[in-house]
Amino acid sequence: MDAVDEQVGQGAARWGTDFDPDRLALLELRMWKAYYRRQPARLFGTLVLALREQARISWPRAVYAAGLLTRAAVGFARSTGDYDRFAPDVARGYRALGLPGSVDLETVAHEELRWWVVRREIGLAAGAAAGESIARLYAALYNVPLESVSEAGRLRGVAAEVRDRGATADPDGPKGEGRAYWPEVARLLGESYRSLSRAVRT
Repeated sequence: MDAVDEQVGQGAARWGTDFDPDRLALLELRMWKAYYRRQPARLFGTLVLALREQARISWPRAVYAAGLLTRAAVGFARSTGDYDRFAPDVARGYRALGLPGSVDLETVAHEELRWWVVRREIGLAAGAAAGESIARLYAALYNVPLESVSEAGRLRGVAAEVRDRGATADPDGPKGEGRAYWPEVARLLGESYRSLSRAVRT
């Protein structure tokens, strides 16, 4: 175990709370762009950075976790059903982040995958449902009351809906520049992560 991972283990109660919300929002924005533009290598590289900054883990651990989560995301993007088959990779990816033993990993993986699925199933009006799943994910991940992270979840869900509606209306499609919607997505993600930061640091 390296020094960074020892620090994670010793400070388990504080896992994942020492992050820069604006930096994470920027990295998430880049990940979303890479995902929708079918750029798995860029998605993977950005996810490695995000996991390093959020979980304070070693490079090898971040690479391993990002590989599992990217594989799940890329597989999901290409699939049309049987979504539960991606849950094991999601769970293993989260487990690699050095989560405290008190975290319900099954719930975390379920809600991570669930917010992907509701957007696929509900379509352009999925923001609220996605936000609810994200909030439940945060509550399980950080072991905090659901109501304390509901706003962070809601804002991230709205950001996803803005992206989906914008890309649908964009004549250039999801791989285009998206100047009509990406700035609003960026603003909402920033508000979401700032809300999350306040909730988990109290």
